[in-house]
Amino acid sequence: GIGPYIGIKLPAILGCTFAAVGPLIIIGKNLGMQTAYGSIIAAAIIVLIIAPLYGKILRFFPTVVTGTVVTMIGLSLVNVGVTSIGGGSGAKDFGSIENLLLAAFVMIVILLSNKFLKGFFQAISVLNGIVLGTIVAAFMGKVDFSLIQNAKWISFIHPFNFGFPKFDLGSIFMMTFVMLVVMIESTATFLGIGRVCEKEITQKDIVRGIRAEGIATILGGIFNSFPYTTFNQNLGLLALSKVKSRFVVVASGIILVSLGLIPKFAALATIIPQPVIGGATTIMFAMVAVAGIQMLSKVDFNKNSNMLVVACSIGVGLGITVVPNILDNTPTIFKEIFGSGIVSASIVAVLLNAFLNYGNIEKNV
Repeated sequence: GIGPYIGIKLPAILGCTFAAVGPLIIIGKNLGMQTAYGSIIAAAIIVLIIAPLYGKILRFFPTVVTGTVVTMIGLSLVNVGVTSIGGGSGAKDFGSIENLLLAAFVMIVILLSNKFLKGFFQAISVLNGIVLGTIVAAFMGKVDFSLIQNAKWISFIHPFNFGFPKFDLGSIFMMTFVMLVVMIESTATFLGIGRVCEKEITQKDIVRGIRAEGIATILGGIFNSFPYTTFNQNLGLLALSKVKSRFVVVASGIILVSLGLIPKFAALATIIPQPVIGGATTIMFAMVAVAGIQMLSKVDFNKNSNMLVVACSIGVGLGITVVPNILDNTPTIFKEIFGSGIVSASIVAVLLNAFLNYGNIEKNV
């Protein structure tokens, strides 16, 4: 079977990476969507080919690097959650007292579920908050049920909807670089999830995980989607729910595929108000940061080199997250790739650790 070669066997769900949005917009505007999807497919094939070589750099991801990256992931994502709490970017009622109270209600439900419920109902505390929050929002007039009424019952996804892909060498190079950067972030996520699940992640595991992302990205290119990565949010949900079963993830995948084929049911997710989503995700995203801090607690901070790796990486990553226009006068491709605080922090952490701890790089993470 393909099991020994593909898949990292962790409870993790893939999602489209934001790192590819900017480069794809550039390619799409200049060369068309067919070339954009051609670059996605070609870059994914290259990832499959180089995955075994990439696995050999695992020693460059000691705890000081992975802990820093995971912490930065959580800190960056909190911004997304808080924006949703306000009502979502561009909302007319952004930051209204109604939105803030609704998000607070969701948070309280999640906290009380974790405190007083047991077993299954405690594990679905996030879902409890979202469901009850949406019900309260409906009474507040914040739920648009017309989205369900207007949705189709059945819908099929057609491959190559924009036409058969075209291939451009420059576009392929750009997208391959994006994929390589995303692989660094994915590696930190793999190791973080491994820590939460108390599973040691080996070089072979990393290779299988990267291969799985490559295959998912090829399928994404064929079915009009975008490059895939292992979502960082997995860490927060695992830490909060304590559910670490891969079979739950398989069931989630089946549900997601079903929602894609039955838009009427998928619309149920779209009616959830932004403050409800924000209340739930802010806790999960902060849990990602906490998971990173737990990893960093095992780092020897008596060594100045480790302290500098963490300080510089988080400083650069958080700085770009808080002041994104700092890169406005840099080349477009540079801005699109390094405009992510997570990506910037990841690169700085890897390079700085290799430089400051040269000759003493940990062999095992």
